[in-house]
Amino acid sequence: MRLASPNGVDIILKQAVELTMAVEGRMTNITSIAAAFFEACEAGKGWEGCRAYCLPNATFAAQSEPLAEIRTLQAYTEWMKGLLSFMPDGRYEVKSFATDAERNSVCAYGAFSATHTGEGGPCPPTGKSTSTDYVYVMEFDGDKIRHMTKIWNAGWAMRDLGWA
Repeated sequence: MRLASPNGVDIILKQAVELTMAVEGRMTNITSIAAAFFEACEAGKGWEGCRAYCLPNATFAAQSEPLAEIRTLQAYTEWMKGLLSFMPDGRYEVKSFATDAERNSVCAYGAFSATHTGEGGPCPPTGKSTSTDYVYVMEFDGDKIRHMTKIWNAGWAMRDLGWA
């Protein structure tokens, strides 16, 4: 973009446009990577289906009882895979998906719904269902997720499912 103006304003405008395009390109890239990771994780594809979107040593945190000991994103994706083995109707609905370019992070808000019908989990199948809200905050290093925090009221879901 070339604007005729005195005192180099055209150069400043050009740099601003280029910076905006670069930021938007990075936002689009991490947004699409986060969306692909989210879909693979929520579909129970485990680390094999999620590793392409993450650093090999990506960390994980959650202040939720069932996840208290999980410290890596690899372990979390395997936990999700296991969860869907005894709750095979598990599904999610994306409520909001937002990218924060300044902090190089993506937040995904969803609602997970499932019924405990299969063998496995903390007790025999209860036949009970839950619909539980949660948020993933995915922090990026370049184009790979370096850390994810899950914000989830696990106690609510556990009561719904008859586990607590």
